[in-house]
Amino acid sequence: MSHISYAVLHFLLGCFIPSANLLVIVVVYKLMKKQQGRSYIFILNLAAADLLVGVMCIAEALDDILDGDFDKNLSFCLLRICMRMTPCIGSILTLLLISLDRYLAVKLPLYYPALLNKKPIIFSLAILWAVSILFGHMPLISPSLQQSNYTGYCGLLYAAKSDYLYVTCFGIFIPSLLVMICLHISVGRIAYSQHKRIWRTCLQTEPLTAHLRHFKALRTVLIMIVGFTICWGPYFLAGFVQATCDSCNLADPITDVLFLLGEINSLINPLIYALYCKDIRSQLLKLMCKKKGQVKPLAVVHFNIQALDDVSNGEVKRPDSSEVQVPNTTFFNSSSHCKIIFSVS
Repeated sequence: MSHISYAVLHFLLGCFIPSANLLVIVVVYKLMKKQQGRSYIFILNLAAADLLVGVMCIAEALDDILDGDFDKNLSFCLLRICMRMTPCIGSILTLLLISLDRYLAVKLPLYYPALLNKKPIIFSLAILWAVSILFGHMPLISPSLQQSNYTGYCGLLYAAKSDYLYVTCFGIFIPSLLVMICLHISVGRIAYSQHKRIWRTCLQTEPLTAHLRHFKALRTVLIMIVGFTICWGPYFLAGFVQATCDSCNLADPITDVLFLLGEINSLINPLIYALYCKDIRSQLLKLMCKKKGQVKPLAVVHFNIQALDDVSNGEVKRPDSSEVQVPNTTFFNSSSHCKIIFSVS
């Protein structure tokens, strides 16, 4: 990939990623002031990590425009790579933390409020960023992961050895992906068993709609896993191949195209993990309506439910007729005992 096209793509990501995640941060912050939902902190942390990814995209675009003037020194190049890797690893681990949070909310609903208090949240986020900084700065910390014949071209496999990708693949990506899949499968089983229990105990007038809602939730989980796998899977797969194959030369695709694809995950995260949430989506619409003015409805529909009296001599008597009036409280055995009158104004 040429330097110009690479700089343009990084500039576009540097514009869209921070904008989308800043919007999520504002919406989640306003929502947290209204509701004491501490699970929103994880979404806030995800947006912050993805925001840092977008900021580093701007730095990458500026470096590409300057034609790599700061890449002549190996230490500066490694620092630049580590600053790119750290928020990406933090974003991946935050996705894992969100999956664990949702699993605990479904698996242990009675103990969930006690588990999700202030201290566990702070501790989990501290561990998350400590691991992210450790794995992200590993080439800068460990000289054994640095290339001895650095030529001045700042790329991940030009400044760091392929063993670093091997470590991040088996230390971050594969464990996170497997744990997320297992957690979501477990959540799907719990949701399905609860759905069957409710369906057996309650009278279901529209079972098809309930099944559609169930499959819609499973579709959301599938989108979450597929989006993460598509964005980061090729990058870590190519890194694993490069680490195990001495004759392979995947340095340029890994440095340019595949890592850029992984950074796109920070753009779709606000859409999949945050904006799909009903509360956040409603708060976003309220925020947009405040800026553009309140949107008035085109029409107002008025509903009036009237009961039909017993059928006598083949004629239906209305409760408002001159015949015997029925009580105010009417019990309907089926929908045939009532009718709905609506008007549009």
